[in-house]
Amino acid sequence: MPMIAATALPVAPALPRPLAGVVRARILRDAVTAAVVTGFAAFAACAEIALQDWIPEGLAMPEDAEIVTDREIGSTVRLFAFSTGAEPGPMLADWEETLRNDGYAIVREIDELVARSIEFTGPGIVNAKIVATRENADGLTVVEFDATLD
Repeated sequence: MPMIAATALPVAPALPRPLAGVVRARILRDAVTAAVVTGFAAFAACAEIALQDWIPEGLAMPEDAEIVTDREIGSTVRLFAFSTGAEPGPMLADWEETLRNDGYAIVREIDELVARSIEFTGPGIVNAKIVATRENADGLTVVEFDATLD
C-alpha cells in the first residue's frame, strides 16, 4: 500500500477560558450597542420633523417629508428644509390659512405670489418665511423654512 503524505494545518491556540468569556461579552456588547444606535437613528429620521418645536403646531407635514437641511445659527436663527412629493400650492394655501387662524400675521409682497412663499410673524417668531419653489434631482419639491425666533 502506498503512503500518502499529510500536512498539518496550523491551528490558532485556544484562548484561556476567562479571556474567551471577556471576548464573547465584548462582542455581545458591541452587537447590542450597534442595534440600539441603528434603531435610534431610524426612529430619529422618522420623527425628526415632529421634533422641530419652533415650527407652528398647526402646520401638517407631508407623510413623505425627508429632511434636507436642519441648522441652528446662534440662539435665534433656524434654517430647515425637507423634500416631498406633495404639490406645494395646496400645501402652502392650507398652511397660510392655518397660520392666520392660529393668530400669526401673514406678510404679502408681490414677489411672494410668484415664488410660492409665506412670510409670517407670531408667537415665539420674530419673522419667518416658508418657500416651496425648488425641485431636487429626484423631481421632489424642497420646502425651506427660515426663521428668527424671539
